[in-house]
Amino acid sequence: MPGRAATPPPRSPRPSDDVGVVRRAVQVLLVAAQQLVIPWLLRRRTRNRAERLQVALERLGGTWIKLGQALALRFDLLPADYCLQLFQLLNQVRPFASTAVRQVLEQELKRPTEQLFRSFDWQPVAAASIGQVHRAELLDGTEVAVKVQRPGIRELVRADLRLMRWAAKLIDALPFARVNARAVVREFARWTEEELDYRTEARHAMALRNNADGDPLERNPRVFLTHTTSRVLTLEYLSGVPVIDIITAMRRRDTAFLDRLAADGHDPQRIASHIVWNALNQIYRFGYFHADPHPANLVVLPSDAIGYMDFGIVGSLDEQVTASLRFFARSLFAGDIGNAVDEFMRFLVPSARTDVGAARRDLTQALIGYLDSERVGPDGATGSEAIFEIEMLAIARQHAMVLAPDAVRYLKAVLTAEAMVRELDPKFDLRGHENRFFRRLAQIELGETLEIHRAVQWVLDAPVQLNRLTEAIESLRETPAHLQAAADTVRRRVQASSLIGIIGLSAVLATLLHVPERLGWSAFGWSPRATVLGLGALVLIALAFSIVQVRRLPSSAKTHRIGRYPRRVR
Repeated sequence: MPGRAATPPPRSPRPSDDVGVVRRAVQVLLVAAQQLVIPWLLRRRTRNRAERLQVALERLGGTWIKLGQALALRFDLLPADYCLQLFQLLNQVRPFASTAVRQVLEQELKRPTEQLFRSFDWQPVAAASIGQVHRAELLDGTEVAVKVQRPGIRELVRADLRLMRWAAKLIDALPFARVNARAVVREFARWTEEELDYRTEARHAMALRNNADGDPLERNPRVFLTHTTSRVLTLEYLSGVPVIDIITAMRRRDTAFLDRLAADGHDPQRIASHIVWNALNQIYRFGYFHADPHPANLVVLPSDAIGYMDFGIVGSLDEQVTASLRFFARSLFAGDIGNAVDEFMRFLVPSARTDVGAARRDLTQALIGYLDSERVGPDGATGSEAIFEIEMLAIARQHAMVLAPDAVRYLKAVLTAEAMVRELDPKFDLRGHENRFFRRLAQIELGETLEIHRAVQWVLDAPVQLNRLTEAIESLRETPAHLQAAADTVRRRVQASSLIGIIGLSAVLATLLHVPERLGWSAFGWSPRATVLGLGALVLIALAFSIVQVRRLPSSAKTHRIGRYPRRVR
């Protein structure tokens, strides 16, 4: 077709790709046999099965460790003892040589390293399975963190993903399979492919930085696009105290470190509060959030502001999902158990074996128990066992339900942040913080609703929404009469609200032009000021009614909401 680029044919696997997959398959089979199959056949009790699975994934390394870390959060798929064991997975890899670092830099940035950086520390500050990070200075003296991708990692990851897809097909073919393994691997593969392209991570970092512009509690580094490619990412270096160091010191009761931390003006309780507030802002305000807030990815800056690093996994929710999550959280923390359970059920996919009524009863009891407690978890509980979302997911697994894909990254962010906050402040009042946040969010949203330019836009969009709705109604000619009646009711509502909105806008213009005074309305005994105030009140009522009706319309728009709101919740 003219004007449309032809879709390139899929790339056929090269012989070297197949050789890599076969070699990796042999490694996987050997490790699986040594750590899982043979001990099961011989009934060895030196380790339980969850521990053997952890060791097997660590032996395989790379993508398999990432898969284990992703599964650690899926209490709806695996028993709790497996998930808690997988939380301990360590992604410890040896850094690659400086000669390879230089080669990648110069291949990607097309210039000698000395022409790119004033100085470059060849000893990495962090090394992971996909890449490692080095400190450097740009030619103008700006301190930066340079992430360089590990040579050959793309081929290794793609070989692992092919093996995972084969394994998922085998699992799904088993008669006793309880989960859709292919769907899990498909979602995991999507995350991992995103992490392989550092340009995607750069876009995530820029979006989060834009959303947090001017916020005193959150800091996201600047991206240097001139020094960024698909295999090299250059970010502003945030100099602060890594949260992982604080948590480690608290676990070890390192009083010397904690005393220095306090002397520098830092407070673990305030740090925990800021982490939670930022997470609430990102999720419920923008629907765009850091989905891997691991303690190693956060640093504490002056005034206990939180700096973020590693933007490989970011969650993006459309407007409908964000609104649904807000409604769930507001209902929960307002004590409206019925609405909270109903909304949570929207994110669970039942199977043929699910008793929905029994699942709803169990979820209701879990939420009642949570709200009856004064803290995030029961007294004396430690670690992830005490987080109520885990109990909810365990109930979902018990009733053969799985979490919908839209909510997976949300739960990953929430569970990771809550586990970290519990380490920093075991008595943290999550419920109180969320209540304060939603009260403040309601105030901001009310103010935005009353902003004239937003109201005008919503009213002017009503005819477009009406046209879309009319098209949908036309497609329902063969549907039952009660559906036609419902659609007609919605159409009439939109028509009425549009008319009221137009009247309201006309009144606004009349007020601004002092028409009441020119028409001599004072003959009715009203002063010009009273007339203006009365018209203003009518306008607000008309616009509020119109906005409510228009916003109730179903919307098919899927947006990332990046930068939609210039003001954050503070």
